[in-house]
Amino acid sequence: MQQFHKIPKDRIGAMIGPDGQTKRDILRRTGIRVDVDSENGEVTIDYENARDPSMVLKVADIVKAVGRGFSPERAFELLKDDCYFALFDIQDYVGKKPDSIHRMKARVIGTGGKTRRIIEDLAEVELSIYGDTIGVIGDIIALETAKVALDMILNGAEHSSVYTFLERKRRDRHLEEMHRPEPREDIDKPEPREDLDRPEPREDIDMPAEKPAKKEGSGEEE
Repeated sequence: MQQFHKIPKDRIGAMIGPDGQTKRDILRRTGIRVDVDSENGEVTIDYENARDPSMVLKVADIVKAVGRGFSPERAFELLKDDCYFALFDIQDYVGKKPDSIHRMKARVIGTGGKTRRIIEDLAEVELSIYGDTIGVIGDIIALETAKVALDMILNGAEHSSVYTFLERKRRDRHLEEMHRPEPREDIDKPEPREDLDRPEPREDIDMPAEKPAKKEGSGEEE
């Protein structure tokens, strides 16, 4: 039971880690073995001994994230239940011309990295801009917000419009979290009492005797 992926050659070292540390960490935390061909960047994921079937997809996302520029430490965030990976291909927006790709990457990064920092802070995600792709790591809500913001930038929207959108989404999310009721785990529910004395039915109570029926028309009792 195996999966196969390909990562760029300059990401092979990060995927293996110092003395194989990244591969060992994945095996220790998931039971899944990852082998990396140091010549061509082919990654084999052997999930025969996976502790949890859901970890197979998680490890595949870790491989993709490291391959697209994330450090292993940041990629390991994907092992959390509510953490996901998304990838944008800039060529889908501007084609394959290097100048167009470079210009669009510059729009996403911004002057001195300003736009990237704002997206990461307001959407609460992590970005990796590598080659002709943009990788995103975050929870499901943050990921959707970042995807809309990046789509706006890649389609040529003004940065100010993107920032306004991000600020509104963060405000809405924080308001929703403030008004979300917290589950109460500290309330002690009363245990059923088995030692309570329940009244036994009384068998010694004299029931009133029935009165004899009256004869019709006589007014006398039989």
